[in-house]
Amino acid sequence: MKNKKLKILTVIILGFLAVFSIFHINSQRKNSYKTQRIYKSQRAFGDDYFDIYEIIIDDKNIIKGKIIDDDYYKKSKGLKQIMKTSKEEIDNYDDILNSIELLEKNPATIYKYQEDIDKKGHKILFIINYDLNKGYVLDLQI
Repeated sequence: MKNKKLKILTVIILGFLAVFSIFHINSQRKNSYKTQRIYKSQRAFGDDYFDIYEIIIDDKNIIKGKIIDDDYYKKSKGLKQIMKTSKEEIDNYDDILNSIELLEKNPATIYKYQEDIDKKGHKILFIINYDLNKGYVLDLQI
């Protein structure tokens, strides 16, 4: 009898945890950002790539960052050089570059740079302006 009650209690607890987990995951999705890939490079040997995404932010401050500074320009230089090298392949290259440069000049723009320690050679640069609800992601894997 105790075994049966324990099994029923376990099923109830697991069901509650499953419902709670689904609710929690869905609530986390609402506080995020949407991306649209605007450039997808050809995949190279070892799955190397350089992609550009435009971001639309639904929740202000979802991505924490720093104001544009010298460190930003150092970190973005190589990524922008790759972007320039791919100029012929990128639709609306001049418009995208101009938009990024306008964001860089805006004092409300922030950036976040991250290198993935689990995936060597993976670098991501977020350029975001919450006031304009606009941003870009430069995503490089080498």
